[in-house]
Amino acid sequence: MSVASLAVEAFAAQGGEFVEPPILMEAAIPLELSGEAVRNRICTFTDAQGREWALRPDLTLPVAIAELEHRRTEALGETTRRYKGRVFRLPSLDSEPVEYEQIGLERFGAPRGVDEDVWLFESVIAACQAGGVKTGFASFGDLSIFPAFVDALGFADDIASGLKRAFRQEGGVKAYIEGQERNRSGLAGRVAGMSADEISAFVDDIFAMTGIRPVGERGGDEIVQRLVERSKSGAAFSISKVQSDTLNALLTLDLKLADAPDALASLAEAAKLNGLEDQLARFAERAKRLAEISETVLGQPGRFATRFGRRFTYYDGLVFEIAAHESEMAMKRPFAAGGRYDSLLSALSQGDVSATALGGIIIPHRVSRTLGGDE
Repeated sequence: MSVASLAVEAFAAQGGEFVEPPILMEAAIPLELSGEAVRNRICTFTDAQGREWALRPDLTLPVAIAELEHRRTEALGETTRRYKGRVFRLPSLDSEPVEYEQIGLERFGAPRGVDEDVWLFESVIAACQAGGVKTGFASFGDLSIFPAFVDALGFADDIASGLKRAFRQEGGVKAYIEGQERNRSGLAGRVAGMSADEISAFVDDIFAMTGIRPVGERGGDEIVQRLVERSKSGAAFSISKVQSDTLNALLTLDLKLADAPDALASLAEAAKLNGLEDQLARFAERAKRLAEISETVLGQPGRFATRFGRRFTYYDGLVFEIAAHESEMAMKRPFAAGGRYDSLLSALSQGDVSATALGGIIIPHRVSRTLGGDE
């Protein structure tokens, strides 16, 4: 039997319904939700009516959309959906195809707990083993950790929101902090504390003294409004040494999965943070179990990095990938992946439907390449 057929059988052992989601979807959905790792690789086209469509870049999104429609009309509890289908991405590596097969499963409405996260990893590992994989290297992340630390560090709401958004981009947190500090020390900082009328008069004075007037579509009123907003943001922004040191240490955390719980607990203790105890306890339990499974089945305990997985926008909890080994080239071609995305159905439905969600995939052609020793 082929790797694909063996993986399908392995996932079928988890029960649930086999689904065949459509290949086409509105381009706005993957463009907004897939994140920077996929956004520039989505295959899109425009129809005669000017609507933009995309060939599905993964199967999680179309399966989630189908699940959403079921939940709009039916009172569903927990469901498991399995699938096998082609996905379409412009390759990031020359040796990768534009079109290839994914096999996976998604679970909706299950409890949000350690047991469910471990179940997902074990299910994906079982599919890999069925396909012939005997060793591998697992990378882990948890996209709920950084936001939790930001909240515990006591930033103002707008700054906390800005930091969380910035985290999703490579180098985003550093750029956000530097930008806020420039606002505070630059023109926006100089007008901090002024009323809107005083800022308007100040801008008029600058125009009068320099002879420069607005060009293009932006008028003087828009410039004043933007400056008012930036002055408030810049004036309010502050970051203490403890906050800065904690964020820097958190963002650079990259170590064995088994060592990650103690490292996170030490960061929280050093910064005297409260409110993280329950989350870090769950993280520690999950890390211990996943590291043991990784070491037993794949021969290595796996690695954790706070920043890992942030490029996939709709994931919001556990994320993992499995590659042939720890080389840079192999890690660019993981043959299996998965994670938790509890907010996806709510985001797709503008809050009308909500259900927990987690899922994982195996990529047969990469498994075959791995077994052939090409990685």
